[in-house]
Amino acid sequence: MTRPAAFAMILPACLLTLGSLSACSALDANSESADPRPVHSPAETLRPAETNDSGTAGARESGTGAIDPGWDVAAQEAEDVFLSLHEAESDLEFRAVDSDGTILWSAQRPRVCSGFLVSDSADGPVAVLMDQQSGSSGSLETTASGFDLHTGEKLWGPVEVPGPLLGSGLVFAGPPEDFIGAGGPRTVLDPASGAELAVEDGDSPRILALLDSHLVLTDGEELIGEDLEGRRLWTRPVADLGLTAAGARETPWETVGGSHALLGSGGGQRTLIDLRSGDTVASGIDGAGFDSHSRTLVTSDSKLHGFDLDGTKRWDAPLDGDGELSAVGAGLVVTESGAGEADENGTQTRSADDGQLLDAAEEATESGGFGAPHHIADSGARLVGDPGSPLLIPPADRSAKK
Repeated sequence: MTRPAAFAMILPACLLTLGSLSACSALDANSESADPRPVHSPAETLRPAETNDSGTAGARESGTGAIDPGWDVAAQEAEDVFLSLHEAESDLEFRAVDSDGTILWSAQRPRVCSGFLVSDSADGPVAVLMDQQSGSSGSLETTASGFDLHTGEKLWGPVEVPGPLLGSGLVFAGPPEDFIGAGGPRTVLDPASGAELAVEDGDSPRILALLDSHLVLTDGEELIGEDLEGRRLWTRPVADLGLTAAGARETPWETVGGSHALLGSGGGQRTLIDLRSGDTVASGIDGAGFDSHSRTLVTSDSKLHGFDLDGTKRWDAPLDGDGELSAVGAGLVVTESGAGEADENGTQTRSADDGQLLDAAEEATESGGFGAPHHIADSGARLVGDPGSPLLIPPADRSAKK
């Protein structure tokens, strides 16, 4: 499973301002929320099929059947189910869509409750949505609830949380002092049950991220990795990553393949670490992804590199000077470039298993003329177009996900 590099509604820990608190805050008491309702109907193709925004051939012409679920922010995905939201006039409508473009379920939330997260658990992927409910004093409290990503069935909640999602897993931050600046104390919830895994209080370790089944903390100048049962897996000095404890708290963390984490915000300054051991796999990189078909970690700097999960390098491949890693998944590594061997849309496709160049023209057809995909699910379903309002292209062979 892979996920987009830019998660929907990620809120940087260093920028919890009044605006970010609106991810769910007591600003709108009139909108009514409800548990998800089953839909099971095809999403509409809302945009012209003959040409896209660049004037090139569109989905229907290419035969790929691109679908527009009406999402208005970046989508998240697990096990070939995508989740994002549509901004309606009076509220938000969350829509879970499978890789064939069928809307599985939808849920309404107040417009101020835009934060959401797709998270893995031992029992399958969980969709966590924010909400509001009346507190004992009559004020509105921020809550979170977990739902089965495939069915929309409620698994837990509502659970009161101190504030909005940070974006580095199921981590919530209290309001900053004077409603501006760094966030307050953090709480992290178990995605499977909604139970509190850790709460910042007094001299307790500081919470950095919850990445699938791995919790990352700091205690003084030490970085700590734990599992969900609280067992310590590793420690290492924060300075090893070129950070301070405060800097690590403000640095974005992103899960890669469930077993690794990418930290940093780009510009050749990111680091990939193994969450099971704390070891660094690669540093000074621009991006990374994981292909579950070949069990390959892929990183990019001035070149592309493929690694086994234990950090053993398997292959290197050239990358055009202006090329960037776009997506990894379904056995593929896709880059976007304006030169070299890239196709007319600027994309280049390689095998994730050995880094060898594949037929770019064939891959361009499967992407419907919308350029490089920015996410590829295990089935081969792709998200293309504007990452902030993505289109979905079903797998070329729809039986691949059966």
